[in-house]
Amino acid sequence: MNEICELIKIKNIETTINNITEFIKKEVFEIYQKKGVVIGLSGGIDSAITAALCTKSIGSDKILGLILPEKESDENSENLALQIAKKYNIETKSINITSILESFGVYDNKEKIVKEKFAKYNEECKYRVVVPPKLENNIGMPFLEILDDKNTLHKLKISSFDFLNLTAATSIKHRVRMTMLYNYAEKNNFAVIGTTNKTEYLQGYFVKYGDGGSDIEPLVHLYKTQIYQIAESLKLPEKIINQDASPDVWSFKTNDEEFFYAVPYNVVDLILYARENNLSINEILKYSKLSSEKIEKLIQFQNQKQNKSQTMRENPHSIKVQG
Repeated sequence: MNEICELIKIKNIETTINNITEFIKKEVFEIYQKKGVVIGLSGGIDSAITAALCTKSIGSDKILGLILPEKESDENSENLALQIAKKYNIETKSINITSILESFGVYDNKEKIVKEKFAKYNEECKYRVVVPPKLENNIGMPFLEILDDKNTLHKLKISSFDFLNLTAATSIKHRVRMTMLYNYAEKNNFAVIGTTNKTEYLQGYFVKYGDGGSDIEPLVHLYKTQIYQIAESLKLPEKIINQDASPDVWSFKTNDEEFFYAVPYNVVDLILYARENNLSINEILKYSKLSSEKIEKLIQFQNQKQNKSQTMRENPHSIKVQG
């Protein structure tokens, strides 16, 4: 994890943590009037911090952690999720959702496209979609990466139709998980706690009615680098803090920076902060080794991302009756 910029660094961690835990408690018991919370435990840092904060807020006996792997999940993710559950004494249920995804045709639909692009594809191959931003020499066109059974990497062009179908199938994974969370929440009269942070939220790095579907979002005001700062304060396991953040939806593992941001989180957050607080490029240069040209391109890229994802952050649109 890169060092956090002084502009963004949380000045009083204890106060921030206490504010979040009080927020969770009020939302669960007073606003939603529920008996506890359900959390999707992915093994990542966001869900780990959410579990820690909920434990501090309402007690581990009022928390249910759902672990929802599928056949393309990283094997290490479930182990890390169980490690967090054990650390905070949280009850868990592990449900493999592979068969549910198969019933939607998720794997068949994706593999059909992959096989059309790579005739030598077999079950030993791993694949992922890469979405480069329109920065420097990149033209921003998504492409398919396949790691074959001989450990050789292949980069293949895909059409916009292929890209949309691959991502649509992948988004089903998030939406199935959301459905499972609400199933267990309703059965137990619990609220669903989300784990989306501010960096993801502002740039549309979540699935609407998927991992973006929740009752309460206690981290959505925090940049990703601030999440790491809180993780260190809460003494989360080093394995979780140090691992690359990943969407964990492709058989060929990728991290968030590769898949979505193209630059480290400390740079992403600095530009987000600068845009939000109307900092000039000269002011940004004081806190970064980036060139003014690169900063300008990153600002443009983030503006495009935020504008394009605006409707993801809105309620369904409806006709407004005058009168």
